[in-house]
Amino acid sequence: MADALVKPFTPLLDVNLADFNTLCTKAEGRDKLARFCQYLARAIVGSVAYLHPTAGSLLAKLEGHARTVMVQLASARRTHRWCKEFPVIQSIPKCLDIKDPIDRLLELLQKVSLATFMITDHIGLLKQWKILSGGKRSGTGTIQLGLKFFCFSNAVAVLYQLKKIKDIGQQEEKVEQRRKCYETAVKHALLVLQTAHLSLLYQTHDAIVGVAGIITSSMDIIGQLPAKPPQKVHPDAKAATK
Repeated sequence: MADALVKPFTPLLDVNLADFNTLCTKAEGRDKLARFCQYLARAIVGSVAYLHPTAGSLLAKLEGHARTVMVQLASARRTHRWCKEFPVIQSIPKCLDIKDPIDRLLELLQKVSLATFMITDHIGLLKQWKILSGGKRSGTGTIQLGLKFFCFSNAVAVLYQLKKIKDIGQQEEKVEQRRKCYETAVKHALLVLQTAHLSLLYQTHDAIVGVAGIITSSMDIIGQLPAKPPQKVHPDAKAATK
């Protein structure tokens, strides 16, 4: 059981400076690193809150600095989110070609709600910049509305992955594919936890959300690392296992 939980994160143990440099050359890689730091800061904010630090203490200063990092990174990442909705919107018509009606519906709901989140997030940012008038919702309120759509998108993604696992069944030749589906389902479930808290749909605690964010950010970072060639097994090693 422990091996199954640790295995998805083992690529992080083999990261070298060249891998890190390659990661940082990608816009998506830099974004996931920033997300990791953002949720690490949120985990610190939540953990310090449990200790009830007195004003002016070292812990209180740490909480203040962590909160600043968390807020500023969230704002920076929101700025760099522009135009990410275009590939999602372009992929929506392809959902209609999926033969299975349930798969088609789940894929469509996931993509449409994800695109809606991104567009709503842009509107919220423009309201924060005072470019658009606040209307009935402030910039923060509009961003939280967008996060509700993102929460829904991830909830649908969890159901979609569970259906894929059911369809795969216990086929031996698809063990790796089934494992990937489990990993993706867990990732989306953790994202539901995070977005439900951030959107005020269902609040838990910053410490819990921070740890969940660290886990999902680590999974995203692994996806951005350069692929490494499979290790060759020495003939003597093969003979020793017989």
